Amino acid sequence: MSCAPTDHLLRFFQQQSATAYLIGFSGGLDSHVLLHACAGLREHYPHLAFRALHIDHGLQAVAAAWVEHCRAVCARLAIPFAVAHLQLQIPAGESLEAVARTARYAAFSQHLQAGEMLLTAHHQNDQAETLLLHLLRGSGVNGLAAMPEVRPLARGYLGRPLLACSRAELATYAKQHGLNVIDDPSNQDSRFDRNFLRNEVMPLLEQRWPAASKTLARAARLQGESRQVLTALLREKLPHLHGSKPDTLAVSKLLAEDVAMQKALLREWLTLRGFRLPEEKKLLQVLRDVLLARPDATPCVRWEGCEMRRYRDDVYAMSPLSVHDPKQVLVWETRQPLVIASLGRTLVAEAGYPASVIVRFRQGGESVYLPQRGGHHSLKHLLQEWGVPPWERERLPLVYVGERLMWVVGLPVQP
Repeated sequence: MSCAPTDHLLRFFQQQSATAYLIGFSGGLDSHVLLHACAGLREHYPHLAFRALHIDHGLQAVAAAWVEHCRAVCARLAIPFAVAHLQLQIPAGESLEAVARTARYAAFSQHLQAGEMLLTAHHQNDQAETLLLHLLRGSGVNGLAAMPEVRPLARGYLGRPLLACSRAELATYAKQHGLNVIDDPSNQDSRFDRNFLRNEVMPLLEQRWPAASKTLARAARLQGESRQVLTALLREKLPHLHGSKPDTLAVSKLLAEDVAMQKALLREWLTLRGFRLPEEKKLLQVLRDVLLARPDATPCVRWEGCEMRRYRDDVYAMSPLSVHDPKQVLVWETRQPLVIASLGRTLVAEAGYPASVIVRFRQGGESVYLPQRGGHHSLKHLLQEWGVPPWERERLPLVYVGERLMWVVGLPVQP
């Protein structure tokens, strides 16, 4: 049973707690070797459960034949098989490579079960190519660490057990076991960046430096170790920078750090919050326009899937605000929950609500009677006193009985 791919898999599985694995199976050489080697391990490790998922990108005329080929391979190996069909739409300015990758991993995420690990057949040469791609994009330590061996994905994990295995070792395994593999002609199209590196650049580098792929992959691994150390240090530091509100950072505490540390802390904070990291230019804009803004300003810097805002000494990272009409008026029969579609929010009546109330949103000039504070008070001044950020104020549901404002949902306003 001893050979390079199998040996790498054995070491990998011995380090994992997962027992259920979803194999990304394209039918090409790399994924076929991964599938075949995993199937061969079941005799000695019967507690490991494997199933396969083929992604049909809908880009090749022979895609249906590839699906049936993969189905037949899995049937022979007694591995459960499923297929996901994609319909790719390429937005203007986007690359087919990037769109296909995003859609592929979205499909994997949808099929991945809780605690299950997706296995892909990325190998040493892929790792070297990934490092070069990130170098050419001007990436920092996260990008130069290239592909981690294991990372979280959806409800489970993504594992790459063959990163230390070369393409040549996989080809030797395929030849020894007589594997019938799919040859995707798009892999020869050097218009795609990765194919250009694989077909044009790496052969030239390996003429001069025969161990180029192995050396580059080692550099990526060392960068990964540096990233782990940096991540640990940043996560130890972040709790000391919390702002006055949940999920915020204090601007004054960030500004006490040097610029390099500010950038690293913000990147790690955004990662922990689940947001896509901004490009360097956008991150510098955050430092300039958000952290250095006047204390009474309310700046906002946006990128895909995220907005960074500031109010007073707190910096916020949030999903983009939905379109909301603050002029809408809603009649609420309080026996039933009220769905406010524009806010993605559902209200449930508290004790003391009448059977029917009106829900409005702030227009300006509202006042509310607070008996514990001796009379009517300006809602504007109360919101300022309670530190409600300006962008949230017109999104707070105001509950009226007749023309009298009785409750501000989520705030300590009582009749």
